[in-house]
Amino acid sequence: METVIAGVDGSETALEAARAAADLSKRLGANLHLVMAIGRTQQQTVRGGGGESWTINSFTAAEQKLSGLVGQIRGGPGVTSAVVEGDPAKCLVAEAERLDADVIVVGNRRVHGPGRVLGAVALEVVRRSPCAVYIVKTT
Repeated sequence: METVIAGVDGSETALEAARAAADLSKRLGANLHLVMAIGRTQQQTVRGGGGESWTINSFTAAEQKLSGLVGQIRGGPGVTSAVVEGDPAKCLVAEAERLDADVIVVGNRRVHGPGRVLGAVALEVVRRSPCAVYIVKTT
C-alpha cells in the first residue's frame, strides 16, 4: 500500500478522520495525502494602514488552514496536501484517481435526508471511489 487519502474541512469530525488516516498510513508505511475541497474561489481585498492592501481569497485561507493541519497530523513516510475547488466527494475521488491511491478515509458525519446513515460525502465517495474506502466512526 502506497497512498492513503483523507478529506478534511476544518471540522472536528474531519480532523478525527484525518487522525485515523494518519494512523492507518503509519501502520501500512504509506504516504498520507490530505485534501480540502472548497467552493468557488472568492476574493476579498483588505486595506491596511499606510495605504497597503492585500488580497485574501478562500483558496488562500484554505491553504493556510490545511498547512496548519499538516503540522498537526503525522502520517507514514510522508504527508502531502492539496486544496481543490469543487464538490468534496468528487474532489476526493479525483485525487484518488490522480495519485492512484489505495484507500480513501472519510468520516461518517451524519446529515439530514437520505445520506443520514453514513453522511452525504461518505456515501458519494463509496459510490464513486476507484479504491477501497475506510469509513471512520466520528459521531
